[in-house]
Amino acid sequence: MKLISIIVLSLFSMLLNRDVENKVEVKILEGSHLYINGTSNVNEFTCDYLKPIQPKTFTLSYENIENGWLIEDAQLQLESGSFDCGGRRINKDFDELVKSNKFPVIQIEVYEIMPKRANFQAKIVMTIAGVKKSLPVLISLQEGKEINYNATLNLNIEDFNLDAPTKAMGLIKVHEEISIHVNLRLGLSIES
Repeated sequence: MKLISIIVLSLFSMLLNRDVENKVEVKILEGSHLYINGTSNVNEFTCDYLKPIQPKTFTLSYENIENGWLIEDAQLQLESGSFDCGGRRINKDFDELVKSNKFPVIQIEVYEIMPKRANFQAKIVMTIAGVKKSLPVLISLQEGKEINYNATLNLNIEDFNLDAPTKAMGLIKVHEEISIHVNLRLGLSIES
């Protein structure tokens, strides 16, 4: 873990000392995964994102700031109707919750990254059902052939003007707090 952090910091440091515009090509590799965990007053549920996370390849720009980097063009696009929560009825409830007919895309945009001990603290903008919210998120790295970024976004759906679904005349109610788990396997290359 420490070795990967040093490599990533060295890569960014090397890039920041170049005289050309600071850009990195990012490839989201196979095996990247995203899922949502939630609970109700009777059970827990998991909604897996079924499609490859988009875009598969993009170029991000960054600027060195004190103790970190400002990031541009680092956006993930998720089709809001492409989550599987384990059954047709709960999938329909999820689609209604995130208003997938009206808002077919959930977006996560990273705009700042700062080292924080052995990890990184990112500032993101999350857009769900047309509502944008800035959130901090802790990102951890894992060693391997690729760089694996893992993050858990804990959020309250009411912050996005979403109403927690209820069933059985209000006897079953989904809790407002959910967690979005992101595991990205990334390949990074310097653009010249």
